[in-house]
Amino acid sequence: MMKEREKLSGGIDEATYGGFRGFVNWNDDRDGPLDLELRVNGVSTARAKPEGGRFAFESTRATLPSDQVEIVAYDRNGCRMGVFRWGEIDRRLPASWMDGGHCRYPSFFVLGAAKSGTTSLHLYLEQHPAICMSNPKEPFFFEAEYERGPAFYYNKYFGGWKGEAAVGESRHRNLYLPYVPERIHQYNPKAKLITILRNPAERAISHWWHWHSINLEPLSPAAAFQADLDRIEEGKSIVTPEDIRRYVATLGPNAQGEHRTYLDSSYYAEQLERYLRWFSRDQLLVILLDELIANLPDVIRRIFQFLEIDETLAEWIEPRRWNESQPGMWAHIDDGVWRWLIDHYRPHNHRLEELLGRSLKFWDNTSRPRA
Repeated sequence: MMKEREKLSGGIDEATYGGFRGFVNWNDDRDGPLDLELRVNGVSTARAKPEGGRFAFESTRATLPSDQVEIVAYDRNGCRMGVFRWGEIDRRLPASWMDGGHCRYPSFFVLGAAKSGTTSLHLYLEQHPAICMSNPKEPFFFEAEYERGPAFYYNKYFGGWKGEAAVGESRHRNLYLPYVPERIHQYNPKAKLITILRNPAERAISHWWHWHSINLEPLSPAAAFQADLDRIEEGKSIVTPEDIRRYVATLGPNAQGEHRTYLDSSYYAEQLERYLRWFSRDQLLVILLDELIANLPDVIRRIFQFLEIDETLAEWIEPRRWNESQPGMWAHIDDGVWRWLIDHYRPHNHRLEELLGRSLKFWDNTSRPRA
C-alpha cells in the first residue's frame, strides 16, 4: 500500500476470482474518501463507495495473480487521496502462521501439470469447513514473488483465512519448475504434497489445445510438439538465478511462459524426484485424475485422511468438474501424433512406475480417444 496522506489507511484484504474486498480508514470524516475506483492493469473497471469503512468490488473477469490491481481513493473534490495495491497492506502475519523459523501455512500444496484436474481438486477441497484454499487458486509466490516474503504471500492470497486447520494452494507450475521444491521446503519443511497426474499424452494434447483454442498457439499439434522437443534437446531449462529472472520477466498476461512446455510438463517422475530430494515419501500423496473422476468420494476421503481432517465429509463434496477444455480438441489429433506421444512417454512412464510401485500400462493404449 502507498499512503499519499498519512491520515488514510487500508487495503485489499481479500481477493477472489469474483472480486475484491477491503477496508479504508481516515482521520477526518469531512475529508473522507467518497469514491473508490478499481483499476486492473492500469484500466479503470469499476467504481464504488465505502460503507462503514469497508468496500467490495465485483470482478467482471477472472483475476490472475499476475494482474496489477489497485484501489484508488478520491475525496469529495475528486482529488486522489491514496492507492491501495493488491498484496500490499499494513497487516501483520498472524502469529499462528509461524512455526519457529518456518511458516506453518500453507500446510499442503496441490501439485499437478496444466490440464490435470488441479482446478477441480482445489474447488473440491475448499468445500471442507476445515480447509482454507488460496484465492485466486494459483499463487505466483514460489514461482515469481518469493523475495516478497511470507507476509506478502499471506496478504495477497489468504485474506479469507479464518483459522482453518488446513491451508492449501494449487499452482500447477510448482510441480514443473525445478527451483520451486527447495523454496517450498525452506518455507515449510513439514508441508504435505498432493500430486494429481493425468495420462501424459492426453495432458500434453489438452495443454496444446488450451492455448490454441484461445488463439495463443499458432502451430499445429505436430509442429508444436516438435518445437517443444527441439527446445528440450537444446537443454533450455529454468534452473540458474539468471534463468529464473528471465522466466519471471517474460511471463505473459495469461501466465504463459517464454517456452512451450507441452512435453516435459508430463515428465512426472523427474518432477516428483526433485520433491523427494527435499521431502520424505510419507509427505507425498499421488492420485490419478482417472481415479478422481471414477470414484470421487473415495479419493477425496483419502485426501482428507492424509490431511488429518474429518474424512466423513467426503460424501458431501459437489461432484462437478471445473475448467474443462473447449470442445473440438480431438478433431485436431491424428493417429500418428497420438502414437508418437505414446512412444515418447513410455520410458518416462516406466520411470514413474518404479517410483510409485504401481503399474501404469493403461497409459500405453495406442487407441486414440475420439471424444
